[in-house]
Amino acid sequence: MEMFKGKRKDKKSKHDDDYEPLIEGDLAMRCVSYTDHPHDLTYNALVRECGSIGNRHLRINFYIPPSIGRTAYLPYEGKGSISLDRTIQEVCTHGRRLDSIITRAHIKDKQRINLAILIDNSLQMTSNWQSDKLGKVVEPEKAPHVLAKIAAVSILESLGRDVDEIDIITFDDDARGPFNHWQLPPRELLKMKGGGLSRLDLGLARLLQLEWESRPGDRILFILGGGLPYTGTNIVLDDIEVQVNVLYYLNRMLRQGVKASYIPFFTNSKLIDERVGGFSPRSLADKMRQLGVAVSEINSESSLPIGLRNNFKDMMTGPKRSMPVFEI
Repeated sequence: MEMFKGKRKDKKSKHDDDYEPLIEGDLAMRCVSYTDHPHDLTYNALVRECGSIGNRHLRINFYIPPSIGRTAYLPYEGKGSISLDRTIQEVCTHGRRLDSIITRAHIKDKQRINLAILIDNSLQMTSNWQSDKLGKVVEPEKAPHVLAKIAAVSILESLGRDVDEIDIITFDDDARGPFNHWQLPPRELLKMKGGGLSRLDLGLARLLQLEWESRPGDRILFILGGGLPYTGTNIVLDDIEVQVNVLYYLNRMLRQGVKASYIPFFTNSKLIDERVGGFSPRSLADKMRQLGVAVSEINSESSLPIGLRNNFKDMMTGPKRSMPVFEI
């Protein structure tokens, strides 16, 4: 009878059968390959190498001092060293009870670490936008969007495994999130395709609405982008307001003790000095650096590992300060 027959599996198209997963070569090429043709072999090789980059260059224990142990006196629970002085003191105060036996323990307080990653998913980060602006074809693997996704996965697969809480926000015309590592896993992150404006101000505002900057412990903020925030209305004052809001929000976070970094992926030098509103992409990055944000420009895949390392080091050690010169 037909009703007891198993369901017929969907047939794969000839195009899917002919596709060969790309598991070797440049990371950018593999990222583009996975976005266009998701395949487990491509994904596993890509994530494994991104994790290797992060583990080599983003080691948080290099910059956070080890916690200092302290002695704690606790009621006896069948283990630990008994403190005679404290026990005698408790017996004299409360009498001979089991609760009066006090043990001595050496404990360490762990510092809580909060990680936030803002990812620019706007049209400005794509090769199509660059091709239209330059009047020539820009290969997809040369797009800033590809490098931003590789950097995000590298952070999540290394530093993201050592922190207590992760908040991932993507922004284009609007801010989306926050997501944790399970709500936006690397598999979905790598499939993102850019579109819309680059509203970094809305991404920062989303964090401020959550009062993320006031959470206990260390707060580490990565901004992976390169697009210039503006409204798209061709009204200069509105564009300037959006850009000033970005600086205002960042300054507010820095005053609360947030460690912030901005990594602009400037893959084409002809586009980073074009001014819209009050800033160009490069001048906005320079203004962030003046505020105290660690800024490291990344221009290609080859400069990505060392760029991540230098940016992370500058963020964790604070702004560079020149030593005073003394005359004898």
